[in-house]
Formats: sequence, structure tokens, C-alpha cells
Amino acid sequence: MRRTIISLAIGVLLPFSASYADISEGLASNAPTVDVLSEALAHCLYEDAGTVVNNCTTADIDTLMSNVAAVNKNLLDSFVTAGIESGLDPVALVEAAIRAGANPELVAQAAILAGADPTDVAQATAAGGQPQGTGLGTTPGQTGNAISPPSFGSNAGNGGGGNPSPT
Repeated sequence: MRRTIISLAIGVLLPFSASYADISEGLASNAPTVDVLSEALAHCLYEDAGTVVNNCTTADIDTLMSNVAAVNKNLLDSFVTAGIESGLDPVALVEAAIRAGANPELVAQAAILAGADPTDVAQATAAGGQPQGTGLGTTPGQTGNAISPPSFGSNAGNGGGGNPSPT
């Protein structure tokens, strides 16, 4: 029973250590990032009869980015670019790279330059000051300063003087 458990543990960990070795060897040999990525994800990203098959899961992409980060975190943005060029999901790539320790702004910029939709991979920027309310409590364009309209019949406009017109 003990041998079975040890065999299963080694069997589960072996693919991860093999992919880590592939990435570190590929990067050490100065292979192009796209080639290292294709080799590391060969089990889920491959070509079949001239068509690219992409069966990579979020876990596959997370493992890839973790292995790249173990070698050099500064390479994560280039793997995001290579992944997008290879047809992987840009959102999954960016999120996995950030979880692996990449700078969110640099990774989002790399993804956008590789052709990803900016609304998918970058956080929205704030427009204006503080959040605006609705109705008479706030004025559009102000920073939340409340205004109070005059009550009806208070003569707030100082016109008319309270006398009816003669006609």
C-alpha cells in the first residue's frame, strides 16, 4: 500500500517537474519564447491536420506561468505575448501571470500590444473625481457636494416682490 501511495505521488509530481525542466532548459538555450511555450503546453496546444487544437485549461496556464516565474519573473510578460500569439485565452494568461508574481500593469500592456482587447485585460480607469449620485442631492460634475433647491414659494429668486400684477 505504501509503495502505491509513493508511486502515485511521484506520478503526479513528475509532469510538473518535467515541464519545469523543459522551460528552464528552453530558456537556458535561448530558444524563442513561442517555442518554449509550445513545448511546455504540447499536451494541450498542438496542430492536428493543419488546425491548431487548444485544449489548455486554466490549470495548465497557471502551471506554465508558475514554472516560468520559478526561472525568471521578468519573462512572464513575454510568455503572455507568446500565449496570445499561440491562441490561448488572454484573460487566463494575464490572470495566471499576475498570480505568479508579474507586474499587473506590464502584463496588461504586453497583452494589449499582442492584440488582446484592453477592456478584457486591463482595469478600467476612473473618470472624474468621486462617484456621483442621482437626483437633486448632487450636481453632475461636482465631487459630491450636496445642493439644496429652494422650497416652493420661498421667494428665493427675489423677483416679483409678492404683489400681483395689475393686469
